[in-house]
Amino acid sequence: MSSLIKNEDWDYIFTFPRSNRTFITPKIIKKIKQISSNKLDTLFYSEYNAWRSKLIIKNLDFQKHVFFDDGTMTYFDYYDYIEPKASFYRPRFLQDIQLRLQGITPISKLDFFDNTEIFSIFEFKNCVITYTENKLNVLKKRINRLNNTSQFEYDVFIGQGSVDEKNRISLKEYITLIKSVLSESKSYLIYIPHRTEATHVTESIKKINGVIFHQPNYPIEVELVENNITPLTITGLSSTALYTLSKIYPNSKIKLVDQQSISKGERDKRIQLYLNEYFDKIK
Repeated sequence: MSSLIKNEDWDYIFTFPRSNRTFITPKIIKKIKQISSNKLDTLFYSEYNAWRSKLIIKNLDFQKHVFFDDGTMTYFDYYDYIEPKASFYRPRFLQDIQLRLQGITPISKLDFFDNTEIFSIFEFKNCVITYTENKLNVLKKRINRLNNTSQFEYDVFIGQGSVDEKNRISLKEYITLIKSVLSESKSYLIYIPHRTEATHVTESIKKINGVIFHQPNYPIEVELVENNITPLTITGLSSTALYTLSKIYPNSKIKLVDQQSISKGERDKRIQLYLNEYFDKIK
């Protein structure tokens, strides 16, 4: 993330880790109050249902909230929480006492904020709040500028998260799937792992002849641009990247793997249904 942020664009930047949230988040809230005199216009945030986000919202009076994409979580958060305008309720006895001692109001119950907007790549039919489509114009412009430079054309496989975990696709199934995709490839197959990929999964994939294991430094949408890679085909299971890359590279063939025979969780089924409907529509 730090490589994507231009520090000179901001008056103040506060960074804080995910650990020690009960003590660090209150410090951030107090700093913002001090700087702004609590005159705050817009909060832009991801992780819609995260405790930290809700604590900030509870204690800082923004006129408007803009929720932007957080991968497939955006899809689930919209239909599970935003569309029904659900309240947030997650009491934490010990943490709530610690917050009060620091002069911070615990979340307790937080009603839906009516002046919420969403900025997303996803399409939400009859969206219940103000919706702005993210057309990925910045990335498209960068790709267009690179079209006159030397490009490397490969078939690309998008790594899946939670491989070989309980109720998810097994390592054996996953390796078989990658080899099947490789057998249909007319060039080398570039494999880009999911950020949560386990070490033993990575080591097994690196042993497959014909697969180029590419460890990314950026989100995949940026990674391909930075490395001058034009994907001929893009294959994956239930990754949001298939959706975004189809918009960035309209001439690339997208292959959404049918997971009917592959172990998957309920959320995988939901996002795959969405992707199936989307790709059927644009064929």
